[in-house]
Amino acid sequence: MIGSLGINLRIMRLTKNLTQFEVAYKLGISDCTLSRYERDKATPNDYVLKKLADFIIRSVLNYKN
Repeated sequence: MIGSLGINLRIMRLTKNLTQFEVAYKLGISDCTLSRYERDKATPNDYVLKKLADFIIRSVLNYKN
């Protein structure tokens, strides 16, 4: 994927037909925080980045099955 973290997060979320609230809930953050990440107005800390990576990996694995 090309682009910023925020753009890639948004594309992945929309591709999976998920709302910001649904993804934020799975990550344990607020939907407002996720919105700020998607708009590149904030940067996730290491803990949230790990949760994002786990979410992305699970999404890819589920897609392949």
